[in-house]
Amino acid sequence: MTWFLLSAGAAFFMASNSAFIKRFFSDLSPWEMSLIPYFYGLPLFLAALAFIDIPAIGPDFLPYMAWVLPMLTVAILLYYRAIRVSPLSLTLPFLSFTPVFVLFTGGLILDEALTPQGTAGMLLVVVGGYVLNLDSARYGFLGPIKAVWKEPGSALMLVVAVLFGLTSVGGKVIILNSSPLFAAVVIFSLYGVLLTLLLLATGKASLKNLTRRPLLGIVAGLIVFAEALCHNVAMTLTAAAYMITIKRLAGIFSVLYGWLLFHETGIRYRLIGTAIMTAGAAVIALWG
Repeated sequence: MTWFLLSAGAAFFMASNSAFIKRFFSDLSPWEMSLIPYFYGLPLFLAALAFIDIPAIGPDFLPYMAWVLPMLTVAILLYYRAIRVSPLSLTLPFLSFTPVFVLFTGGLILDEALTPQGTAGMLLVVVGGYVLNLDSARYGFLGPIKAVWKEPGSALMLVVAVLFGLTSVGGKVIILNSSPLFAAVVIFSLYGVLLTLLLLATGKASLKNLTRRPLLGIVAGLIVFAEALCHNVAMTLTAAAYMITIKRLAGIFSVLYGWLLFHETGIRYRLIGTAIMTAGAAVIALWG
């Protein structure tokens, strides 16, 4: 039961991080929004290294880290841009498409094959994405489909889902060549350091903006650290498929945040659509 609570915690903190950043840091650029949680969370990730046993490093650790880290950087930048420009209830739920893309990327990288159950899960995710925008059905049968591309955050989050589909498979290889906790702490520590240096050096972010609201920044850092901690401890307690399935609840939390904090409309369809997408992700993760 502990793994379930930790996995649900990871989902809650993921949605909470998005809502918190959107609520208090939307006046910053997408570059700076994406950096805030990891800039303030970096001391926590670096400190965690002192408490983690360093595992034997396999031969694929560095080669996969070399492409996973830059791709993850692009994905996270697009992720924060998406939640900045569009409602939470029309962005985070589309991460449920990640397992759909994992079915294909897993076949390319890990020789994992499609199954009938996986295909059924994919169809559920697609149906859920349609229902999510059902309030656009008044414009015809294709209205909900067209709405995805008319809403910039939804389209961006679909791109993020594709990238996460690649990085999650690459991350699995990194974990297999080290350990879940070590891989997570190293990835997010490197991400925080490299992105801070890159954005400051190119002028995409300024220390003045990053340090303008330090208390709120510290809260953001604690939330993202809590998410990573729950995610990776849960990974060590149960099968990855079970953990990922429960973490898809982040979409439902995001719809509720959108309704409660940002007074977003069309919540009935978005909750139903998100629930269907989550069910599809569960089918893919558990039986696909």
